[in-house]
Amino acid sequence: MREEPLRRLTAAHFYEYNNSAKSEVQRSEEIGFFLPRMLELLAEGEDIHHSLELSLDRLGRCPRGDWTQEQREAIEGFAHAYFDHAIAGGRLGAAGHCRNDPLSIVLMFAIGGVEPERLLSRWLRCDLATSTIQFVDDTYFNFWGEPSQYRNPFVESLPGIQQTIGNWLLDPQHRRVFAEKLLLPEFLALAERQSGHRYRNVSFKLMSEAVFEHLTR
Repeated sequence: MREEPLRRLTAAHFYEYNNSAKSEVQRSEEIGFFLPRMLELLAEGEDIHHSLELSLDRLGRCPRGDWTQEQREAIEGFAHAYFDHAIAGGRLGAAGHCRNDPLSIVLMFAIGGVEPERLLSRWLRCDLATSTIQFVDDTYFNFWGEPSQYRNPFVESLPGIQQTIGNWLLDPQHRRVFAEKLLLPEFLALAERQSGHRYRNVSFKLMSEAVFEHLTR
């Protein structure tokens, strides 16, 4: 990987690289060299780890103080653009639609060192009906319940992220905003065309009603 030009490195290279044994602290010089290509492959919808959430694990293991302000802004800018594209229902290269839920994307970037609250706030402010569709689908399966908490097998890799996401979703003002989004004509029209979850035999109408009930309790 060090001998090949960066452009020639494929998702297969990074899949093996990211899944290999790694030290607790990573060398920022090495990660900084590979990172532009890693992010480019992510933007193309490629798998660079066996699980999306861990795709930027090596980045998160670099000392935060090693990055310049410009580098930090570039990483955060990519995270915002990637997240915005995902909640808008955009496509990622030949891989087609985004296959991962927004909370998994938030967790991926949080593990990589990006503040989760900044991404979550973009979801709150997004007026697209597609982002509300994803809110229903994601939180119905991965958050609401007894107890209501974020459920993801990789959440333990970042202490505090489960509480951060939980506090954000349970915030009374945030719940009110999303409850209002579920009543918007644009959302209701789009929701009528949703077929529900293909693997779990749950109608989208039932999912919407359950999420609305949790939001308005």
